[in-house]
Amino acid sequence: MNIIPLLAGFLRYCDEEWNIAQVPENFLHRRWAMRHISHKLYFLILGAVLILAALIRFWAAPLSAGPDVAQFWAFAKVFQLYGLDFYRYADGTLDIFPFKGWAFVYPPVWLLSLRLSLLAAPASWAASMMVDTSWRLAMKVPIIAADLAIGSLIFWAVPGSKFRKLVFASLWLFHPTAWYESGVFGQFDAIAAAFLLASVVMFERKRDRLAFLLAGLALMTKQHTFLPIALMVAISAQHISKRRLLSNCSILLAIVVFISIPFLLTGNFRSYAHSLFLPGQSPGYQYPLCYAFSGSGALLTYLHNVFGWETSGFLQLNIPILAVATLVAIVLSRIKSITPIQGALAGFLIFVGLSYQVNYQYLVVYIPVAILAASKCTYRRERVITMALALFPALWLWLFNISFWFNYFSPANPWVMPILARIGLVSYMPDYIYVSFALILMSLSLAYVVFTLLFRTQRFIVLD
Repeated sequence: MNIIPLLAGFLRYCDEEWNIAQVPENFLHRRWAMRHISHKLYFLILGAVLILAALIRFWAAPLSAGPDVAQFWAFAKVFQLYGLDFYRYADGTLDIFPFKGWAFVYPPVWLLSLRLSLLAAPASWAASMMVDTSWRLAMKVPIIAADLAIGSLIFWAVPGSKFRKLVFASLWLFHPTAWYESGVFGQFDAIAAAFLLASVVMFERKRDRLAFLLAGLALMTKQHTFLPIALMVAISAQHISKRRLLSNCSILLAIVVFISIPFLLTGNFRSYAHSLFLPGQSPGYQYPLCYAFSGSGALLTYLHNVFGWETSGFLQLNIPILAVATLVAIVLSRIKSITPIQGALAGFLIFVGLSYQVNYQYLVVYIPVAILAASKCTYRRERVITMALALFPALWLWLFNISFWFNYFSPANPWVMPILARIGLVSYMPDYIYVSFALILMSLSLAYVVFTLLFRTQRFIVLD
């Protein structure tokens, strides 16, 4: 009797009965399926987080407005009337401006955004005590979109698990400062922050040409991004050839020229240069102190108010000190082994720590960079300082009456006040509290700069 056919039949029976041969395959299939479900689940959660972050902003957008929202409407109308000759009339002296002498001191990217917003709300109107609801919403939509883009960028760039990515993205998407500036007050620094953060991420991923292009867009959105961009360029010079560096810088310069030339063809050289290169406010006392976020500016103003000391002359020193600190930082960034993220953050914090004038909206530019930096550093001291810098600005909302901007301009929305009161956003504090806040912010900023540029920094986690 031939036993081989019997053995073969028995093995086939076992295979069919217990499915022995397919156990590993099914196991791997189930494991892959669970990973696939988990992957999709996290993206569904991210989508829900983005929707919720958008909703809390769009809830506040038509109900509130800062004075810039009214003035931005006038800038959009002047651009509509005078076109590329806009900067000749950007000094804010025309009758149409709600706040006379409040000039447009920004590059053209935000102006182009304002023009698009006016197309979306052509019948809108604004005055010194009134801002049309349609304009409030139309003007804030690009800023809110930038907020959501920043959250998505952080989720993409943070190393590690999906849960870790989601946590750090949420730190930005639900950051009270980000909500206030985009949904309530209506300042556009988040757009510059989105371009800057995208440039930082591209630098980290060795896509330097795209990084320089995005840096150019950040610079042409707001000039305050110059310092972080300068440090990133200095850092990149260590890792690429001179020819490549010149090529990349030409890309950045091309963006600046491409956006600027149309506004210069009408002969607006002087007015355009004045808007872009001269400060909106000359060195002087910072009033009111609740809006003063320069540590030196707030302190010198407070000493003048309390003791009557003439301290304004000291504010003149901020400009040369800032210039020297910038040059030293550029040199040190070429000597020290620091990353583009560290360089960008240190660059902007030099400005925050040493400028004589720092507005609250400026902080929006560095916060997402700080969140991303905190997600990547492994040295505890650096992580603590970075997270403190990212979260500390939110405290100010509990030191100020946020409901003010829901009621200052008509149409007012007093019904919002009880809602904000429940979470403590209707407070005013003595001036010394605001001065202390500014000094702590200055100290944290300079501590990070000194730690990053003068001491050896820990290596960052490599991106996936």
